[in-house]
Amino acid sequence: MVSEAKKIVETQLNRPLRSDVEVVSRCHLNLPAVIKVPSNLDDGTPFPTSYWLTCPMYMKKVGTLESHGLIKELDRQLNENKDLYKKWSERQKSYEDERNKDNKNRKNLIDPTGGVGGAKESIKCLHSHLADELATNKNIIGKIVLEAVGGFNCQEPCVNQNYEKNIKWKSKW
Repeated sequence: MVSEAKKIVETQLNRPLRSDVEVVSRCHLNLPAVIKVPSNLDDGTPFPTSYWLTCPMYMKKVGTLESHGLIKELDRQLNENKDLYKKWSERQKSYEDERNKDNKNRKNLIDPTGGVGGAKESIKCLHSHLADELATNKNIIGKIVLEAVGGFNCQEPCVNQNYEKNIKWKSKW
């Protein structure tokens, strides 16, 4: 990863990265919004989440949706809507296959299990579904989340030129 992008992502996440990552989606201000994380971190730890949301605006909005019960509501819809369940289930399987294909030629690695966010039987994290949708345009749950939160709308960048959190940054719902 380019050092500038790494500094920005580490500022957005408020922690150092545990592996090399790739920026796969950017916001309207050209800042990283989603990174692709390897299936095994530098220390060998299996990591089930291929696409990680870094955009503070989306993290805040999706956190609000989760705290208001959207995961539970979408799980209910999966149980009642066979078409939605089929699309979710197909993406869970293809996500796991895509994530683990790179490990086939590498020794001493443990493949992470589960689909988006490591989930197997229900929705685990709306952040990971949105990140997957922004990166691949293949995630039906991510599409629903994106419709709920809308597009990027920050007036100021979330990270300033000194790679610090921008105190002027704010998002609108």
